[in-house]
Order: sequence, then structure tokens, then C-alpha cells
Amino acid sequence: MIPISTTLKEQGARSELQDILQRLDDPQGFYATVGERLISSSKDRFREENAPDGTPWEPLKPATIKARQNAGQTPITILRSNSKGKSGSALAGSLSYLASSDEVRIGSPLPYAAIHQFGGQIRIPERQGEIYRADDGAGQPGRRFARKSEAAHVTKVTIPAHVIRIPARPYVGLAEGDEQGILEDARDWLSL
Repeated sequence: MIPISTTLKEQGARSELQDILQRLDDPQGFYATVGERLISSSKDRFREENAPDGTPWEPLKPATIKARQNAGQTPITILRSNSKGKSGSALAGSLSYLASSDEVRIGSPLPYAAIHQFGGQIRIPERQGEIYRADDGAGQPGRRFARKSEAAHVTKVTIPAHVIRIPARPYVGLAEGDEQGILEDARDWLSL
């Protein structure tokens, strides 16, 4: 290796180089900028309903769509608020970042955030329940279900154990556009 030594004589260049070196000593501002970028692109994924690599999220199951319709909700959105009078998403709105001088971390404090990002299974144990039915006109339980307040007959039932599968719908991660944007952010941050 051949050592080379230089001296900057022009004050403006020396000052600019000193500013760059100080920013390199504490890159937390850069990581905060990256955090803002990744939060924004993650929120875009909720609107676009796709993973960072562009893969579309698995569509809703017919049973989920029917349950949402029965609840008076818009059944077509995935991982977004679909109740009347509400907008946005509790999950998308909960995303935040923590920037340090070494890294940026992105995530959500919501307990169900990880299962939507990575997918998984929820095991529901066997449990007891009740079904409510209307009267058939002859004093016997009819075939129609009724609200609890309107039921003429209550039947105790055992609901068997079952597993609910939640598909992975990644919303946090680096897309190609994010990588390019982070490089631009680095250039901008170093040239401030």
C-alpha cells in the first residue's frame, strides 16, 4: 500500500469536508429519513395490497367477505378499515420507526401485526356456546336462528376445536424503489 497525503487549502472545501465527516459520526438523521421512507412505502402497500416484491396479497376468503357484509362493512379491502364511517387502517396507522446512529427499526406494537406480516395459525380450543332460535309456531324450536333478545329457544352446543390459518401478507420490507430512494437519501444527506 502506498500512503498519499493531501492538504485542502481552500477554506470552503475544508469546511464542507468537515461537515460531511461530522454527519458520518452521527448518522441518526439519515436513518430517520430512511425510516420515514419505509413507513410511507409500507402504507402504500396497504392501498395496493401487495408485498414489497410486488406479489399480490392472498385474496379474502368467501367466508370473510360474507361475515363483513353481514356486519355492514365493505368486504373488499384487505388489512384496512372497512367499517362505515372509518377510514385508514389501525395496522397501517400503527407503523412507526426507531432510528439510532446504527440502524432503523420499523414495526407495529399491535399484537396481530406479526401474524399478518409472516402468516401463521391460530388454534381455537373447544368451547361451549349457545344458539338462539325462533319458535316454529307449535312451541318447538324452529329452523331459523334469532337474536338472543328475540329467541324463543336456547340450545347449548359444543363448538369443536379448530385452526384458523392467516396467510402472510407482508407490508414491511424493501422494494426496488425503496433501495433506489435510500441511495438518493444518502446522497442528499451527505451533501447537506
